[in-house]
Amino acid sequence: MKRHILVWLGWSLRIAACGVALLAVLWWLIPACPLYRENLGWSTVLSDRQGKVLHLSLADDERYRVKTSLADIAPVMVRATLAYEDEHYLSHPGINPLSMLRALAGQVQGIPRGGGSTLTMQYARLRFGMQTNTCGGKFQQMLRAIQLEKFYSKQEILEAYCNSAPYGGNVEGVAAASLRWCGKECRDLNTAEAVALVMLPQRPAARVPRPGTPIRDETLAARKRLLDKLSVNDSLLADYRWEAIKVPREVPHLARAFNDGRRTSLCIDADLQTTIEEVLTDYLLRNAEKGVDNGGILVLDAPSREVLAYVGSAGFFNNRIEGQIDAVKSRRSPGSLYKPFLFGLAIDQGLIHPNTLLADAPLRYSDYNPENNERDFLGPVMAGEALRRSRNIPALRLLGKLKDGGLYTYLLEAGVRMDHPAAHYGMSLTLGSAPASMEEIASLYCSLADDGISRPLRYRLDEKTPARDGKHLLSDAARWLLRDMLVDKDQDMPQILASENRLSYKTGTSQGFRDAWAVGISGDKVIVVWLGNFDNRSNPSLLGRKMAAPLLKDLFKRCGFMQKMPSPPAALRQVELCAVSGMMPSDYCQHRSKSWFIEGVSPIEPCDLHRRIWVNQRSGKRVAASDGDTDTKAVIMEFWSQEFLDLFRQAGMPRREIPSGDEILSTNLVAPRITSPLDGHLYEISEDRDSGLICKASVTPGARRLFWFGNGHFLSSTEPGEPCIWRQAEGSCKIQVMDDRGLSSAVTIHVERK
Repeated sequence: MKRHILVWLGWSLRIAACGVALLAVLWWLIPACPLYRENLGWSTVLSDRQGKVLHLSLADDERYRVKTSLADIAPVMVRATLAYEDEHYLSHPGINPLSMLRALAGQVQGIPRGGGSTLTMQYARLRFGMQTNTCGGKFQQMLRAIQLEKFYSKQEILEAYCNSAPYGGNVEGVAAASLRWCGKECRDLNTAEAVALVMLPQRPAARVPRPGTPIRDETLAARKRLLDKLSVNDSLLADYRWEAIKVPREVPHLARAFNDGRRTSLCIDADLQTTIEEVLTDYLLRNAEKGVDNGGILVLDAPSREVLAYVGSAGFFNNRIEGQIDAVKSRRSPGSLYKPFLFGLAIDQGLIHPNTLLADAPLRYSDYNPENNERDFLGPVMAGEALRRSRNIPALRLLGKLKDGGLYTYLLEAGVRMDHPAAHYGMSLTLGSAPASMEEIASLYCSLADDGISRPLRYRLDEKTPARDGKHLLSDAARWLLRDMLVDKDQDMPQILASENRLSYKTGTSQGFRDAWAVGISGDKVIVVWLGNFDNRSNPSLLGRKMAAPLLKDLFKRCGFMQKMPSPPAALRQVELCAVSGMMPSDYCQHRSKSWFIEGVSPIEPCDLHRRIWVNQRSGKRVAASDGDTDTKAVIMEFWSQEFLDLFRQAGMPRREIPSGDEILSTNLVAPRITSPLDGHLYEISEDRDSGLICKASVTPGARRLFWFGNGHFLSSTEPGEPCIWRQAEGSCKIQVMDDRGLSSAVTIHVERK
């Protein structure tokens, strides 16, 4: 008998060893599998810069499913899930024999004792789409659970379950359920919300949130049992009721661009976005009778290039206005929005300063006769006024004088896409013949408001701020002058001062009245406004200054963006100029104004427009000088060139003619004489830029101030006998000096740096 027992034990041990070996081999042979099923799509979640969810999209299979990490789920939600679904999750290998036996006993006795499936088994059913209501299905579920446990950690499996479990309707996963049913991120769930959500995966159809519907008794009982497990004594938490939560669908055009199934933190400010949309909607309603149905708006922080608000249309779901078209991405004629950069190039190239007189008169080319929008001509007009009033003719005259590729090259380097070579656009480039998107226009004006460097716009907070290592397309001084020239002169104040909040803006109207634009800068904020219709129909109401500009001003006020102008750069100086000619005034210039200019660059010459002459009152003739005759009077006259006289005549503003007669001026006035350097000589000075050419002049009594110019650019003003130092002198140099009586002289020399 004893011998038989030993034999039986021996065989038992051998069979057990073989069984263990077989199990080991089977364990080793279990193949790996992806944690998530193939081609599983995820919802896109867009949040604003403060973390508020702006947009929750459907995944490709029309379900809300948001991928999130376990660390981003509220700890109370994790604890509640484990307490409700699988208390022993962390200690079993994917199958809990005790739970299985308890469930089986309950089935035999007809007494519900809970399910025998572990959380891993539940995820296996979800992952592999299994039917587990048969013995074969249950066995397969157990094998899959073991497979998952072999290749993935407990934390990974729990995270996958939390991302895949059904939470009612077409909602899967804790993160999507939290957003859909509670209106918040899953990391912010409180105990009541967590307990209510944990109930859903077991009976999603019966327990799905329905606002206004009483909570079922069995649901209340289940919640209270779970609260007891969590050692939470406040049973009132079980009575948590759902609220009607609207799925966030803001910034729909941006959501379409970022529909990648990931979480994205945008630079958008949700409150600002709401304000911008409300202002646009209200404005279009108030102007509905004008036939303008649609618009787009971009709000940006210029230094960071961050997009703070993005409105692609006046109504994404409004088919009547084709609202799903994105105005921000569409390329349309910008009208006159390129003009400030044309004037900026002219400033940097020494062609103009804000008070330079430009000719606003008819231009005729072989096959092109440009006109101003108003179909009129102003005659002579100062550069600043020409830009503010968006006069086409002065801009076209400047375009032909630009060097180094002019406006076309500037726009290319600034990031505006050009579909054709420069010759294709010709002179009409100034008037907006090259289309641009709102993004491109925003980038142009951000560089004007910031550092003069073309840098891409920034939509996501995790994007790095674009580096400031590009080419400075305009100097600091030219950009500041442009902003000053574009200041809103219609502000409700008697006089615009540097200390006041100021808005610089430019409007644009496309040819055929299809687009109305306005772009504004105040402080470091930029707003781009487009109004029009996506069917491209012409509308006389679509004028930039009349339709888009009022909306732009309203936006700046409503958003609280009005700020002071930055301080002028060191290269700028302010001088008193003749208010009529824009030149350095003489004693005969009765009207004067202050203006900024770039030292050593801006073309400021002595004013020879206003001169004193003597006129005999009886004959009306001009005489050489007063000879004691009481009928001879001194008169200040404007000596316009014949070109400008013709312009005034064409503009309907003829000037007073100069009396005929003796044109010899008074011999009592002698022009200052340059004593150093000497005319026609060669001068050698150190290559050190701190050294310079010393200029001196002798004057006759009566002269109180001298004004020095080098190669047409103003250098400085000095007292008589005080020297002027020209530090930029090099090569062929023309030096001119003028006294405060308007008398001047000049010398030409050559300077070599050693």
